[in-house]
Amino acid sequence: MATLGVTPADIRAAGFGLDIPTGAAVDTQIQTLVDKAEARLLAAVPSIHRRIAAGTLSVALVEGVVEDMVLRVIKNPRALRQMGVDDFQATIDTAVSSGALYVTTGELALLAPPPRGAVGSVRIGLPGWRLPGA
Repeated sequence: MATLGVTPADIRAAGFGLDIPTGAAVDTQIQTLVDKAEARLLAAVPSIHRRIAAGTLSVALVEGVVEDMVLRVIKNPRALRQMGVDDFQATIDTAVSSGALYVTTGELALLAPPPRGAVGSVRIGLPGWRLPGA
């Protein structure tokens, strides 16, 4: 798919401080995550490409959301919530927050189309209340 132009190099740059391995096999896996993230975004907000073309949505904003989605998986691919050291323990997080490729409600709010409809004023007061002379 790769319609937005996010590359594995972009993911590495966005993941400053993360030790993301290099190599063709890793880049293929990262690109697969990018493609899935884009597909999920387009399913959640179908107007993305139309709004980018119209200039009402920033490509950088959409690409940033894709990068954040992919980095959530890269940071915690095994969905570990807790690890121990002595007599090793590991707790796997079954919540959506770890190890899964998803878009947050905050990210959806960033990408949502602006609300339609007229903007106006709201009358305050009792029903039937009028200004003198109105």
